[in-house]
Amino acid sequence: MLAATIAMTTLGGCMSDEKKEAAKNAPLPRMSHEGAQTWARNFTERLAKSIGEPVGPRTPDARFLKCGGKNGETATDDRFILMYSAWVKIPAERHNEAARKLRKILVDEGYTITTERSYKAPKQSMILEARPKKGGFFIAIQSAAVKGEFPEITLGVDSPCMIPPGATQSHQ
Repeated sequence: MLAATIAMTTLGGCMSDEKKEAAKNAPLPRMSHEGAQTWARNFTERLAKSIGEPVGPRTPDARFLKCGGKNGETATDDRFILMYSAWVKIPAERHNEAARKLRKILVDEGYTITTERSYKAPKQSMILEARPKKGGFFIAIQSAAVKGEFPEITLGVDSPCMIPPGATQSHQ
């Protein structure tokens, strides 16, 4: 879902052909793979700490993908998207409270909430998605908790299409 949002944001919505061409060839944000992963790790650790729990012992999942165009085309200039996930163990009865705290943090930091759902007992669960107002990482937070179990909240971070420092951006 976030990848589709990234693609739409990167490619632009309804604009003239001239504006589409300019947007398509606009300079991409520059960041190394390591820099992007460090940013995502620090951000998810900070979110976890804000709800009173550390990121769990499960190794975060970091996947680097090639940026794709709206017709499936890929560039050859090393541009990438990072999809990063970390997990926080938290009692089921605290999931919705955690969602409220995380929502406030994201809004306070300038994110726009694009999806928000939460459900009450016996199954507390939530989905919270946010995008930055200007360039930056997309955030997806979700859980499915059944009372009495000790499940996890997933903290997902997807980068926009970026290009490593030193790489020459191709124009198509």
